[in-house]
Amino acid sequence: MSFRITLRSKPSTHFFETHKRWQVCLNGEPWGDPFYYNMTGFRGVLPLPGGGAFDPGETTLTALRREVARINREARESGSAAP
Repeated sequence: MSFRITLRSKPSTHFFETHKRWQVCLNGEPWGDPFYYNMTGFRGVLPLPGGGAFDPGETTLTALRREVARINREARESGSAAP
């Protein structure tokens, strides 16, 4: 089985929330809680190929996308598969 993380925008659950939430998808299926905006950056966790989770801290959407690309690239290069 392959390992691929994607992000999908998700409608906000609150009317006054100005930033979209982002659902983490692992191989096309929703995984974990969505990333949400917390005053200065997005918060949430990303899956790792070994089955663990990675918390990038409070980060920008651009930095979050870079982390997703890095994890996907490392998983592809190592030939890792999700458990």
